Amino acid sequence: MSLSREQYNEIMRVISQRHSNAYNRLRSKQEEVEGQLPAIRVYNEQISELSVRRLKAGLGRGTDDAAELDARIGELKEKKRRLMTDAGYAEDELELHFYCDKCKDTGYVGNEKCSCFKRLETELLNRESGLPALLARDNFGSFRFDIFDNSREIEELKPKRVTQLDYMRSTVMQSVKDFIDGFDHKKGSNILMIGAPGTGKTFLSNCIAKALIDSRHTVLYERANDLVDAFSSRDFKRGDYDKAAGRIDRVNDCELLIIDDLGTEFTNDYSKSRLFEVIEGRLSRGLSTIISTNLSLNQLRAVYGARITSRFIGGYTLLPFYGTDLRSKKNGRGYE
Repeated sequence: MSLSREQYNEIMRVISQRHSNAYNRLRSKQEEVEGQLPAIRVYNEQISELSVRRLKAGLGRGTDDAAELDARIGELKEKKRRLMTDAGYAEDELELHFYCDKCKDTGYVGNEKCSCFKRLETELLNRESGLPALLARDNFGSFRFDIFDNSREIEELKPKRVTQLDYMRSTVMQSVKDFIDGFDHKKGSNILMIGAPGTGKTFLSNCIAKALIDSRHTVLYERANDLVDAFSSRDFKRGDYDKAAGRIDRVNDCELLIIDDLGTEFTNDYSKSRLFEVIEGRLSRGLSTIISTNLSLNQLRAVYGARITSRFIGGYTLLPFYGTDLRSKKNGRGYE
């Protein structure tokens, strides 16, 4: 995955700070515990001395018996544990607690980038797309049911007598809840949100993004036209090639990709082939995607053809949005 030197250094500064914080917290806790329980310092010094001798014994140096040293170290650790628990401290109080247990706050597991490193990459790209600002306003904390129309039945759903409010409560929000609750268990769940502008598609996409980011998943938000532009920059080496290539890598790898406003991009054979590449690749790897569009399913078929539309029908939960435009109803802005 391609990053500029500045981007890479920014990520490593965050990871390095996390690593330092873990050791600083441990030192602070050690000072606190040893101040309350002076015997702990003595035990630590004895364990440290015996551990050095144990290492030498394992290398065949010195006259100490390795098994005897192991037993003495174990006894001291048990005395230390009992002293701490009797004083109300947790058994692991004097152990290192890293932000990321996988890589121990190094950013790498072996030679591979850790998921925490990839998450920071995604945050960098989302920052450029303005996603943090969107999520500050578009989240479940600011969601309101009272702006949905409850006076008229939805024509498209007749003879069922369902208002926009009923539909949002019983169908849309249940689908969204199932998607979030099952994200870690139902790999590769996908949603295609279809409906007129202003019926809540983008808002709910952002709510889902916020919920999953808060639970430490990698989420990438892309407007459809920006995604096509990134492919074009990478494939035809226009503009910042490395930046575009890294962006496409993250599109292919993130746990959840959100493609907003599909159908607003310039559409030709090239853009359709790249869209199919993304959709097919993520389906094959069991990675989740949410796509929102103002186009109907028939319009999607007319614009993108049967190959892409069949992937939507076979691999996505179709979630239509109905009703009146909400954009003038919520804080003067409404839902998009």
